[in-house]
Amino acid sequence: MYSEWASLQATIENESNYKSVLHSYSAGVGRDVAVSVVRQLADRLSINAASKHDPLPSNLETEKQIEWTMEVICFGLSLPLIENETIRDCVNIYVEWLTALTVPKPSVPPCIVNDPNPYVQKIFRHFVNLFKPRDRGDSSKQIVLCHRVLRTVQTTAKQSGKFTRQTWEILLQFLLTVNETILSPPIVAGSLSEQLCDRLLSVLFELWLLACTRCFPSPSLWRTFREYCVAWRHHTALVEQWNRVNQVLTSHLLKILYGPNFPELKINEEDALIVPTDMDNACIAQTWFRFLHILSNPVDLCKPKVVSQTPMFIQAAFNSEEVIDPNQHPCLSALPKNFLLAMRGIANLSDAFIGEADRGVPGDMNSQNKTPPPTSKASKINHSTSVYHKPSKSVTPSPQLTPTPEGANLTQLLQMEKRSQCNSLLHLFGAWLFEGAVSGCRLAKERHSIATPDSHRMSGRRAAQAAEIRKASEILPSDITAILSPYKRHDISESPNNYEAGRAEACGALCRIFSNYNQGESILPVYLSRFYLTLSQGLKIDETVSGLVMSSILYNSQDLFRIDLKGVSLVLPHFISALEMVLPEKELKFKSIVSQQQLRQASIHLLLSMLCIPHHFNTLSMMDLMTGKPMRTSGMFGENEKVMTFRSLKLEIVNLMIGALQCELDPVNTQMLLGAIHLCILDSSLCEDIEAKEEQKKKEDSHKDLGTTILEEVMEKQNNQSENTTNKVFLTHQRSSSEPIVDLKPLTSGRSHPVGPYLDTSWRIFVRCTHLVCQRLMSVWSTSEYKYYNVSLAALELLSGLARINTCVEDQLECKRAVRWICEHIVHLCSKPSPQHSKILHSIIVAAFQCLTVWIVNHEYLLKDKECLHCVLEVIELGISGSKSRPKGCVPPVYKHEKELKPASMRVKDAAESVLACLLNHVGSFPSPMGPSSVVSLLDEESILKLVKEKSSNVTFKYFVLENNTLLAILEHPVAEEKHPLPTATILLRGLMGRHAWVVQQRHWPKSEKEAAQERLKYPARPQPMDNVGTHHEITSRNFPEMVDKIQLTNADRSIPTMSNIETEQSKTDHEALKVLLEKQIKYEECVKSSAEDELANVAFPNPRTEAKPPRPKQEFSPARLLLSHLGFLTLGTLKEPANSSVPPSLVMLDSTQPGFETDLELLDSIPCRTFDTGFVFYVKSGQRTPNEILANVLSSATVPPHFLEFLNNLGWPVDIATHAGWSGHISTSWKMEDSEIIGSSFGNIDAYVDHGGSLYNGQHQVLYYADSTSEMAFVVPSQRVHSLDRSHSVEALDQPSGKQNLSPYGSKSLPLYQNPQQRPLTLDLPVENTAPAQISPSLDKKRKLSTRAGMIGGSHMKVLVVCLECLADADTFPISELLTETSTGLEYLQGSSSSSLRSGRTNDQVAIIFIQPLKSGLYRIQLQGSALNTNPLVDGMVVSRRSLGTLVRQTCINICNRKRLECDMHCPPHVKRRQKIQEMVNKYRRRLTSPQFYTHLFMD
Repeated sequence: MYSEWASLQATIENESNYKSVLHSYSAGVGRDVAVSVVRQLADRLSINAASKHDPLPSNLETEKQIEWTMEVICFGLSLPLIENETIRDCVNIYVEWLTALTVPKPSVPPCIVNDPNPYVQKIFRHFVNLFKPRDRGDSSKQIVLCHRVLRTVQTTAKQSGKFTRQTWEILLQFLLTVNETILSPPIVAGSLSEQLCDRLLSVLFELWLLACTRCFPSPSLWRTFREYCVAWRHHTALVEQWNRVNQVLTSHLLKILYGPNFPELKINEEDALIVPTDMDNACIAQTWFRFLHILSNPVDLCKPKVVSQTPMFIQAAFNSEEVIDPNQHPCLSALPKNFLLAMRGIANLSDAFIGEADRGVPGDMNSQNKTPPPTSKASKINHSTSVYHKPSKSVTPSPQLTPTPEGANLTQLLQMEKRSQCNSLLHLFGAWLFEGAVSGCRLAKERHSIATPDSHRMSGRRAAQAAEIRKASEILPSDITAILSPYKRHDISESPNNYEAGRAEACGALCRIFSNYNQGESILPVYLSRFYLTLSQGLKIDETVSGLVMSSILYNSQDLFRIDLKGVSLVLPHFISALEMVLPEKELKFKSIVSQQQLRQASIHLLLSMLCIPHHFNTLSMMDLMTGKPMRTSGMFGENEKVMTFRSLKLEIVNLMIGALQCELDPVNTQMLLGAIHLCILDSSLCEDIEAKEEQKKKEDSHKDLGTTILEEVMEKQNNQSENTTNKVFLTHQRSSSEPIVDLKPLTSGRSHPVGPYLDTSWRIFVRCTHLVCQRLMSVWSTSEYKYYNVSLAALELLSGLARINTCVEDQLECKRAVRWICEHIVHLCSKPSPQHSKILHSIIVAAFQCLTVWIVNHEYLLKDKECLHCVLEVIELGISGSKSRPKGCVPPVYKHEKELKPASMRVKDAAESVLACLLNHVGSFPSPMGPSSVVSLLDEESILKLVKEKSSNVTFKYFVLENNTLLAILEHPVAEEKHPLPTATILLRGLMGRHAWVVQQRHWPKSEKEAAQERLKYPARPQPMDNVGTHHEITSRNFPEMVDKIQLTNADRSIPTMSNIETEQSKTDHEALKVLLEKQIKYEECVKSSAEDELANVAFPNPRTEAKPPRPKQEFSPARLLLSHLGFLTLGTLKEPANSSVPPSLVMLDSTQPGFETDLELLDSIPCRTFDTGFVFYVKSGQRTPNEILANVLSSATVPPHFLEFLNNLGWPVDIATHAGWSGHISTSWKMEDSEIIGSSFGNIDAYVDHGGSLYNGQHQVLYYADSTSEMAFVVPSQRVHSLDRSHSVEALDQPSGKQNLSPYGSKSLPLYQNPQQRPLTLDLPVENTAPAQISPSLDKKRKLSTRAGMIGGSHMKVLVVCLECLADADTFPISELLTETSTGLEYLQGSSSSSLRSGRTNDQVAIIFIQPLKSGLYRIQLQGSALNTNPLVDGMVVSRRSLGTLVRQTCINICNRKRLECDMHCPPHVKRRQKIQEMVNKYRRRLTSPQFYTHLFMD
């Protein structure tokens, strides 16, 4: 910089400028003269006059007198320290004379007052003698005088405006001289340099800055200043002052370059004063650049040989008997600290230029080594932000949501976009940082070799150890001990006098610079190559390892693999090797610049950005950074080397992920790892499905090419089918054909995975991770609900997500074990003592029940196992009743009617009931024939009555309530004519899980038999009589045997008198009359008998009059009575009121004629049986900040990239609102169906959306929809058309009196069940073949009051925004508050909110934003904001693949809303709302009848 300018070093070091005439005489003569003259002058000074007399004017009148006196004073300043009083007086004289430049004192000679600059210049030269070291005497007094002189000189220079250029140059030369005199020699204990170093350098630097403002120094002075500073680099104070001045000047320079709104470099108030306020911008820039290079190359501070190559060090080595070489001087032990301070100062400057000046410093491992900043841009969220907050007893807090930048904040963000590019910073600091980062490294061309592990227990680090052992065995094959000995590494950071701390600062600064790479800028290839070389050396793991450097690189490189940095994959193996020393270890085995928790968090962020790389680049070869050739892998025992591909790194990454989770105790880090597991298994499963399909396709093509015969193909197909009949199922249910295209179908052929090469398949990873997660969920994460609350929820969300992933199950026992673990976890939480029960604990239990529901619905085969079914039912019983009926041990079981219901809480009870209801309704039957959009029947009373042939007012439904939770509507008239009528009842069953329609027929034979009813009821023919009846014998029967007549009568027999003995005259007459009557009757009966015998003898056999015949078939039935009787509800016990209880009987009859019954019935149907949520998708181009620009992007496919439309299709399948039976994102269009012409006329022409960029799914005609057995999710893409036509006014339109609105998911009025009624007969029976056509949901056109529809408020009230960005920096300028008005779902109106309240924004815990940025590599970077930070599977900073993006975003949106419902005290599950509504109807419309009255109504109505 100053090569063309001469140095002033020779002039400054010329001692003739600082000597007096008295130096030519003997020491005694000069001493006597100086003592006499100085003492007399000192008496006249103001400082002495205060105690003796008033100050006297100076007696020096001429210039000669003054010059002679100054010669004496010059000699006096060089006297030995024993003449302390004389030296002090000399200092006092010159100090008062310097006041001639400011406010002259009386003792100042008039000549000096009139023209002070020539004399002041001599004074500065003479002051040099004061600072020269003395061999003898008390140096403390000399130090005091030196401090006074420096203070006076500094004050005078600041206050005086009379300095000429020559005076300024002499002043600066004086400061350089005294600093060189004291600071250039090596530091010795007790020397002046120890006491004056800080003061000398601070005065020098501050006055130099002042001189730059008043009289800018000449280039020769700058060169001399630089040369002297190079000789003082062994002083720590020099580096500290250099950093201090650079920071102050940089803070001013940033305001000049980027404006006042750029992030300010904060400095101390005292330091801010060293830069004069009148220094102009050009001067600041020139001064900053010159001061930046004043130390020459700061990296030389780590080179003792270079620092010690000065004349003073060489002279000290010659004069010392202990120091042999100059670089062995003890004072050079301060160089590591100086190097650290220099690198840290440069790092701080580079951080200031990239806008991270106000960052906080994390906790240090030691007080000497400060930590570099995290690698987050000012325009990004800090990735080290904690996603865990200790929840309060009332509600779990959510992280703060960054408000929309407005005013000054927006201006600041705009200024941030103008910050320096990477190339500019590297031009300034790159040479120093690159050299400092590799200082002490030996660069050699080494081929990267990775040993292939033989099992999943061998991590990549240990594999590398094994490779090193193999190399050693090749060198010394006979040394078996060397092969078996453990491989040890030495952390050079722990060695004394090492420069690793400064090297770590340089590496950290480089990582931060490159991590702030922005899209659109380019970095010179030479810088990229040097950076990757630096990383490879810093992460190098061999005999020695630098813990500080490694930890600095890992901590500051969190964004490195997610910023589209060209060629960054070259260092991927080095990062994996470094992560193996951090993540799988419980305790760090090396020295780190940050705490273990922070280092692990940074390492996990790196891991999150690597997960998709192996599958994304797959078989692409990895290039060696040093040789430029493909890397190769070698086996443990000398197997053939293979080219190393990205796919080969997957197992190491998986082992890292699992090993990290095993050792992790921090909740934040644990939650991130759980999200990583979900991503890894999902991405692996999708890739395996794609690869299997490609292989199958290639196989089919090869068969065709080879001309395979049909017989061979058939045999091969049979063989494949026989292989698939092994114990393998797929880890998900069969999906509807309408589901997202990303949910690939299961493989058509089984995959056999040997233990060795296939450890990284999705199934193997699933098994390992499931075991680990369930184990830690039971052992660690359940110990403290407050600390691990989010972790427990994330673990349960992970298990739920794994249940949904489509992968090949090789062993059903693993899935059974997972279900059992979930059940045991619920039992463990419920069994905790009562004092430990809290809202948080119960929220975890509820989440566990929800997880159990997902498993049993997606794996219905598990319930075919007796033990698994018993375990599930047992835990359901525990949740509902609070105890098990079959306790462990020999305790007899407790029956249901004997148990006392004591659930852990009503929330737990409701969750258990939900699992039971889902088990009975959806397991094995989801999705229904109507598709996943509806889990209930779309028929209601009105639609069924339309199908009844008999049109009369008597055709009505009878309503009963069973067990106080099920509303049963029975229609006793058949909906269709039948040839042979049977007892048929059409029932609408409104239970906890929705409305279901059934046709119940009572038969005596299976319906599958095709025999007619007449054939069944035909009377069997009597057998024909036989003519041969045999011989007939006439036998007279006796009442008593014959021997009775021979027995003689006794007196007892004669005790009963005969009739003649007791008969009177009157009675005799009566007896005779009676005898006549008897005789007549006997004759009559004999006549009748004879005539009857004659008649029978003439009648043919059989007699039609007496023959038994079957009754005629019954044409009229009482189906309701028969149905209730068969169900067991017509007993006296079910109709009896329970004693001392307000609970109604088991069977209650409702009066449907009362006013309001129909309305309440519609309100019951309006309560959905599943949760429903909405996500809003936006696309933001680079630089867009206004809502109109953002909403206009999706109007045309030309304005959005193709991958955005693909992403939309992966979120869900498109559904037409006119024919959609589920949630559509807005209550005014959900759960309804109207004629397509009506929809088209009310919402415009759909042809306008032919060439759309996503606006078709704006909620007018279509939305993107996804549903499972328990939840519904609609994704809406707002556009300008929605803003002008629909969503902005649809909420207010709900309250218009003339509008026919429908808020019922299964309304009371329905269109025909099928689009084409001729497709099947009008019957409610399901067809024998599963060929049901698509169904259309009904609509409700009756006007009702919205104020009574509290049951509709069942959503989470979360605003979930999915924002696709072209540039991630636009996340900070995203207009959240303005776009919230486009996210209305209608629930705000039911809650009492208006449109104006939407524009005012929402609270932080009610908005969650998922930012998605596509990378040039084809991957996608995720950034979360608001409530999304606490939810998995997506994690802030994660990099995901294109194939798994839609699934992960959708599941994250669902989990966000589920988390919100868990935190909300007012949330009530859908089945509980339905039960409460049914109970309310029982209280309002119940017929209070006695048992006789009930039976009378049942038979007579």
